[in-house]
Amino acid sequence: MNKLFSSLLMPLLLCGCTEFLREEVYTQYEPDAFLADPAGVDALLVGAYSEFIYTAFAETNHFILAQLPTDETWETGGGLNRQALPFIEFTWDASDGYFNGHYNSRYSAIAAANNVLAVVETVEGLDPATGIRIQAESRFLRAYSYYILHDFFGPTPIITVPPGASLDEVEAIGKETARATEEEYRAYVEADLQFAAENLSYGGLSSRANRGSSLALLAKFYLDNKQWQEAADAAGRVIDEGSYELYEDYQELFSVEGENNNEYIFRFECQVGSSQQNVYMPYAFPPNYPIESNWENFGAQFRTYTAFYETFEEGDLRTEIYITEYTPTTTGELTPLLRDSDGAPLDDVRNFKYKPDPNANGRFSGNDYPLIRLADILLTRAEALNEVSGPNQESIDLINRVRSRAGVAPLSLGDYGTTAALREFLLAERGRELTSEDKRRTDLIRHGKFIEQAIARGKPAKPYHVLYPLPQSQLDNNPNLRQNDGY
Repeated sequence: MNKLFSSLLMPLLLCGCTEFLREEVYTQYEPDAFLADPAGVDALLVGAYSEFIYTAFAETNHFILAQLPTDETWETGGGLNRQALPFIEFTWDASDGYFNGHYNSRYSAIAAANNVLAVVETVEGLDPATGIRIQAESRFLRAYSYYILHDFFGPTPIITVPPGASLDEVEAIGKETARATEEEYRAYVEADLQFAAENLSYGGLSSRANRGSSLALLAKFYLDNKQWQEAADAAGRVIDEGSYELYEDYQELFSVEGENNNEYIFRFECQVGSSQQNVYMPYAFPPNYPIESNWENFGAQFRTYTAFYETFEEGDLRTEIYITEYTPTTTGELTPLLRDSDGAPLDDVRNFKYKPDPNANGRFSGNDYPLIRLADILLTRAEALNEVSGPNQESIDLINRVRSRAGVAPLSLGDYGTTAALREFLLAERGRELTSEDKRRTDLIRHGKFIEQAIARGKPAKPYHVLYPLPQSQLDNNPNLRQNDGY
């Protein structure tokens, strides 16, 4: 138990950006005494949270897998291009280092959560309510990690470590466990999120698990697995029970000034000078953009396709986060990014979603990363209800709540006579609302459009590309793993 507890505390040395992640230094690590103190409880959870969080360039890596194979974003230039190109061109294979990096990072978070759960079970005299809260937050983090793995790879091994297992035994379990079935996987993640939702309350920091984030993630998990009624019910609870509200100004929502809002259901907090920072904007600035002296502009460039940008209606306030032309400091001439003088698409629109932080330090900004926010859940329930019963007034009303903030005309139920028609509109609306939030690939796959759209862009996409391959190094280490079909 002491060895387990010591290994759990190691990540505490590596974290600490926001108030809840600031750990206290202890000279003695007696588990019972340590956990009896509320500060000790939070310090214990820090290890799991810090393993789960991915910001800075770890978030960039996630963005590459989640956004670059889609109809929304692509990348050119810089040292990143060689690594990003396989995801733009659908030429990835199991040896790509991005796969192993994501696989290992999610299982590190799972291991940290499992360690917390194992230690809590052995501590005597711990306040029962505190113990349940620790378990609930840990199970949320574990479920979220499995959710991300499932999204990228399909079912992966569910690692269960028996009490008292040695480090060698734990390593052996990791090298021998086969992939779970789809049914086993869904049941496992569902049980974790239901436990978290039942044993946590609403409120508190949106960077910590609570009932709202647990139900919201459950709704998204159901939606992605096309469990429509369950998705509608879970999303409905978040909408009805939580105190979440759409932030008035879409552009300010993603700024440093607007980050402490009541729309974010779950987020990663970022702060300049900490271990959690935002590095999105240096990829978005076009060449020789007139940046401030404390900002940085990368050679690697994230670009938005012209066709995607043009799905926005005229007057949509969400287009204010984009720039379609600018004046480089080197030429002083207005340069188009949307279409050239002949009307040909340039596919070079820039998404400034994370409004530049005036106090950025070079490449590092303090804009928080939203993982789940209310607008996503409103559209989740609208989509699920449409799949359950076809076009309905509640779905239209939910969509119109999102569109009202965007300043565009409300929908009318009579305009959508079929489930397919409203489904198609919802996919487009989710793209506009959730642009650059790592949701596009998942949404396109759920709607059956991912491969179709890639082929339309001239990519050699195959049906099996809806899943990424398990990392080759994991297959080499575990003879019981089976590769995804097609790889």
